[in-house]
Amino acid sequence: MKRYLYLLLIITACGSPPTGKQILKKSIQFHDPSNQWNKLQQNISLRSDFVYPDSALNGLIIGLDNLNKKVNYTNVTLAQQVEFTDSTCLVIEGDKTCEQIAWTKNFYHFILGLPMTLINEEGIIDDFVVETSFYDTLSYRVRVDFEKEKWHFYFSQFDYRLIGFAFNKNFESKSEEVKIGGLEKVGEMKLPKIRSWWITTDSLAPIYSGTDEIKGSTKWLKNEEA
Repeated sequence: MKRYLYLLLIITACGSPPTGKQILKKSIQFHDPSNQWNKLQQNISLRSDFVYPDSALNGLIIGLDNLNKKVNYTNVTLAQQVEFTDSTCLVIEGDKTCEQIAWTKNFYHFILGLPMTLINEEGIIDDFVVETSFYDTLSYRVRVDFEKEKWHFYFSQFDYRLIGFAFNKNFESKSEEVKIGGLEKVGEMKLPKIRSWWITTDSLAPIYSGTDEIKGSTKWLKNEEA
């Protein structure tokens, strides 16, 4: 009898589904095995090509000095450069104000650093994980709720890499879905390289809105520090 109960406990333990935090931990081990994200000091070049007139083909350079909590946003196409620290903003070049371009700081830091940037105090990671498929790839779907946004992240069941995500603002029916393609090596990290963005609704087929792609990276130089 004791032996039967012991075997039952082993089977139950082995069959327990993973939690959202466990999936996220394994994904971070895949993308950032040496824990380099928090110390990253790199300029990341992006090619951003969206269908909206005010955000068409643009060449971007996103400087990330995570060690000192600095972000440098440069839009080469529109000749706009802004430097952010943890509490300040300085327009170096261009006609947009800090208020108009403030969204770029958190947006690019968050998106480029996924899934590592999910480790913060703002998002609530659901323990319940859904086994599903994302564009024909078997995946784990993990829900993360922010104050005014609901996100779903899709991780490969094979190696736990991040393969896509979807989110909506203010919990509306319209949402954005992002498919990830390829990986970009930055140091020992493997960052998602290409993001294809789609708008989805309950009644219409997904509408393509654009793509952004990491084209390369260079070291954040000492003379760039403020």
